[in-house]
Amino acid sequence: MSSTDGAPPSSDAPVRCLDGVRVVELTTGIAGPYAARFLADQGAAVVKVEPPSGDPYRSDPGFQAVSRNKRSVVLDGVEWERAPLPVGITGPPASLPGVLRPAAATLDTPTLSQLLVGADVVLVPDRSTASAARVIAPGAVVISCPTWGDEGPYATRAGTPSQIAAVTGIGWNQISYSEGPVELVVPLASYGAGMLGAMAAAAGLYARRAHGAAPTYTVSEVSGSGAMQIGDFEVPEMAGLDRDGSCPLGSAGRLPVYRLFRAADDRWMFVACGTYPFYVAMLRAIGREDLLEDERFPNPPWGLLELEPLAEITPILEEAFAARPLEDWLEIFSAHDVPCQPTQTREEFIASPLAAANGLVTTVEHPELGTVRTPPQPMWIDGCDEVELRPAPRLGEHTRDVQAEIDEGAWPAQKAPTSAPGGEAPLRGVNAVDLSSFIAGPVITRHLAMLGAEVTKIEQPGGDPFRVLGPYFNGWNQSKRSICLNLKDTADHAVMAQIVADADLIVENFRPGVAARLGVSDDDLRRIRADAVLVKSPGYGRDPSMADVPAFDPLLQALGGIMAAQGGDDEPVFLTVPVHDAATPMIAAFGVLCSLYRRLGDGEGRTVRTSLTQTVMAAQAAEFVHYDGRPEPETGGMDYRGADPDRTYLEVPDADGPEWVWHQTTPQGTSDLPVERRGFVGSEVATANGHVVEFDETEWGPMTQLGPLIGGVGLTMRRAPFLDEHRSQIQAELEARQDTGAQPAAAD
Repeated sequence: MSSTDGAPPSSDAPVRCLDGVRVVELTTGIAGPYAARFLADQGAAVVKVEPPSGDPYRSDPGFQAVSRNKRSVVLDGVEWERAPLPVGITGPPASLPGVLRPAAATLDTPTLSQLLVGADVVLVPDRSTASAARVIAPGAVVISCPTWGDEGPYATRAGTPSQIAAVTGIGWNQISYSEGPVELVVPLASYGAGMLGAMAAAAGLYARRAHGAAPTYTVSEVSGSGAMQIGDFEVPEMAGLDRDGSCPLGSAGRLPVYRLFRAADDRWMFVACGTYPFYVAMLRAIGREDLLEDERFPNPPWGLLELEPLAEITPILEEAFAARPLEDWLEIFSAHDVPCQPTQTREEFIASPLAAANGLVTTVEHPELGTVRTPPQPMWIDGCDEVELRPAPRLGEHTRDVQAEIDEGAWPAQKAPTSAPGGEAPLRGVNAVDLSSFIAGPVITRHLAMLGAEVTKIEQPGGDPFRVLGPYFNGWNQSKRSICLNLKDTADHAVMAQIVADADLIVENFRPGVAARLGVSDDDLRRIRADAVLVKSPGYGRDPSMADVPAFDPLLQALGGIMAAQGGDDEPVFLTVPVHDAATPMIAAFGVLCSLYRRLGDGEGRTVRTSLTQTVMAAQAAEFVHYDGRPEPETGGMDYRGADPDRTYLEVPDADGPEWVWHQTTPQGTSDLPVERRGFVGSEVATANGHVVEFDETEWGPMTQLGPLIGGVGLTMRRAPFLDEHRSQIQAELEARQDTGAQPAAAD
């Protein structure tokens, strides 16, 4: 069990990106364990150290998803303590997940200290434990996973996913029929923190191998909430205003042509016409091309957000869609290339040909629970074998085995770092080319830029189609450079090839056939730079029947069951959080980091394959777990406030008018936390932890937006580029390279 910083495995052995990486997990709940599971899915050996009573999350079916492929040990001498909850609750919160942590003073017990000394990655619950682990394990990458971050009013305290959602804007910004907050039935911030934590760990491994560093990074559930709300912003005219989730269309959507519709048979579908060509196609499909010349509807589709055109076109469309059953519309829209999908339950998704084509129905045999359905690995990396899934371990199941490994010397001490810890970006020296548009693709490189990669965004004439979304575009494309090239033009294509020749990774999300027509297919790119890491993220993954079908986040929300679950017995709910557009880029970035790390060892370029479809189950990991006797997952309803009076949003009187709080009662006490009305960028805990930045110069004036989401990287974020802003700079660099005869080289 030697570290991957040593010799590569023999040629006939399975090859996995993180083979030989040893991980010690000292976290409980969802976020830290989910991060460790991503590492385990890529071949890392994860040892989960638990208290004698076990991780409190063991009582939840989700434990089977976030702790599979691990080994569990219970160690003598390690004392565990309970973190206090935020102000307003007293006593030990025994019934809440994620609140147990090892006492920092007991990390140096014999067995645990030997595990830490030999670990490549250590996941800990907070800053004090991270400091203690760093002393014992100077050669390890340490990932601290505090619920609320290291700073702010709730630092060092425990918290629940619902509290995080309330305090960081998720609840208030959810569209609804009323002006009150909505409780989401999926812990998206916790899942986001797990994905972000896996990114941080892989970035740390790369930094250690590339630069001799052994960094400590912080990823909180607050930062996980920010990652799931990527693009959130505030501009001066919005300052001080309540950005409530109330909407004329209720929970169906904000844009009248990008929303849920009810068909004649009382079944629901989501129609996603977010560009003008799709808007035109939809009007042709319903026989209302006359509306294209109607002066009441200027600048469609996004101009229809204004109240007057929205009020005029909404009844027209609702009446049209109510005239035919769902299956008719699906057939008509398919023929006209209109983005549309039906709403399904999770079980309908699991039973669908789409899930089967992507291999999403996976099970493991658990010695106590029997057959357990668990979400599969959410990405593929070409040239790396998949890990055979194993069930989540029983408490302490592997204590003797791990102790025997230690006694046999299988956990040798890691080398001390050769560079100073912290302060330098892990991806410095890495060049990335972004050929993608819309949301999911650009956010991949936004996250890699956050870690220090130099990203060049190559845009076609007219630019990324989602530039029309203004400040949102800025959030998805921070810290990049832009050059506009017509890839159908020979001269511009040659410029693209020069840029790609110096690229360590390339991201594109063209629809099938487009990349080949533009001369940027996989084969084309590999001829230019053979060892580059490529990212392919078709919306519907490996289903050939869906290759030409448009894919957008809400279409997968509809298909994957999250809309139906949030709506419960009422109508489905369109989640304001862009679930798949936010989660898929984190999964892809993790895959890129694993591939870059592996490339430092073998020199090979790999292709990372993700999709919005694979993310469906990754973003509902616990909710898709199933076994006989499993308690039913929580479902919501119209403007859902919470599960019961002891866990709900409450409106309370205030001198300046009614206020909202998240109210939670346990046997130990009651907690009422204020609801954030200004979104993530207005959240005190986000600002205190450095996750918010202010840009003075943008196309939309001064703006407040998400900033770095991983603590300890040492970078601030730059605004998104203006279209073609960096042409002169990039051309000068290319000319200088030609003059010197310099050859492109992989990152150091």
